[in-house]
Amino acid sequence: MFKVFLIAMILLFVSYASYAEKLTVGFAETRAPWVMPESNNGILIELISEAMEPLGYEIKEVYYPYARRIKSYQTSKLDVISDINQTNINNSNLRGHFSDIIYTYENFAYSLKKKNYNFSKISELNNHSVLSWQGAKGKLGGNYKLMASNNPLYSETPDQKLQLKMLFSERVDIIQIDKIIFEYYRSQVADEGEVDTSPEIVSFSLFGKNPNGFLFRSIKARDDFVKQIAIMKADGRYNKIFNKYKTTK
Repeated sequence: MFKVFLIAMILLFVSYASYAEKLTVGFAETRAPWVMPESNNGILIELISEAMEPLGYEIKEVYYPYARRIKSYQTSKLDVISDINQTNINNSNLRGHFSDIIYTYENFAYSLKKKNYNFSKISELNNHSVLSWQGAKGKLGGNYKLMASNNPLYSETPDQKLQLKMLFSERVDIIQIDKIIFEYYRSQVADEGEVDTSPEIVSFSLFGKNPNGFLFRSIKARDDFVKQIAIMKADGRYNKIFNKYKTTK
């Protein structure tokens, strides 16, 4: 009887392994706490893993810059890409099945309150030192690109923790960064103790929201994902993932 049970379990395992569908998902190289490649976790990774793994999908994470993600999807090296909306899909002529909006980035211009700035439009940043994230000029375009091109004090960095350090040490006037990323790194920089992050800050909503989702090659995988996200929102798991990374001090 034990042998029969063991054989049945082996067959069940083999059957499950053959059923499981691997999804190679392209994420940003770094965008903590949304994506953290060094530990293979973060908000976006947890969202898709929590949704798909219980259904038997195997998630394989790869981390590429945005342009390489698009190219890799177009050449069938990726099954899913993150940080996509309908505008991106149309501009890059991508084929696939969009999840619709699942999450939203919201960038703000942050400054120290004592500077007494009062910005109402992007062009007003022209005469101030601005440190943004790498690729912002090309990604945001429009008035933002015009400001960045005309401002000799504008620069970008791939290190978003450095943005916080530069702001609080008063080495730049303004940083442009997503709200959740700002809160995450403010907590980290405070813990490190090298830079005082206690001064009051003000934020200016000049750039609008940047809604995003996932583009799937498989319509079945997309449909499974959308259904699971709806369930996760209803039972609280969706918000729980976001709350896990809220570390504001």
